[in-house]
Amino acid sequence: MRRLLMICLAGLLLAKPALVLAGEKNPVAREDVVNLTQAIQYSDQSFVKKPIFKGENYVIILFAFQKGQQLEAHTIPIDAFVQVLEGTAIVDIDGKEYEVAAGEKISLPKNLSHALTAKENFKMLLVK
Repeated sequence: MRRLLMICLAGLLLAKPALVLAGEKNPVAREDVVNLTQAIQYSDQSFVKKPIFKGENYVIILFAFQKGQQLEAHTIPIDAFVQVLEGTAIVDIDGKEYEVAAGEKISLPKNLSHALTAKENFKMLLVK
């Protein structure tokens, strides 16, 4: 039993990762690292949105709003949340206003009306 354990441990120490043996690159390569605040630019015409990731049951969208730009009131049939990356905005959820700032997150409950107004240049992630 002790000999078998020693053989197994020696095998683990000598083993190389499967990705290296197969000649594949690391599944999370440096080019997959993105600075989100630099990945989207503001526009004078309207707010800008850019889908950045789609999972099996969700999507992540990057938004940029210049001061004063708005997202009109609407509802969605699923829960979502906003992660603020830059600036401040007023988020109206079902008639109640919340001021959010960089580093903060706010939930958007399904089927409740929500809208947004940028108090200053504002960037956010929407996960839904």
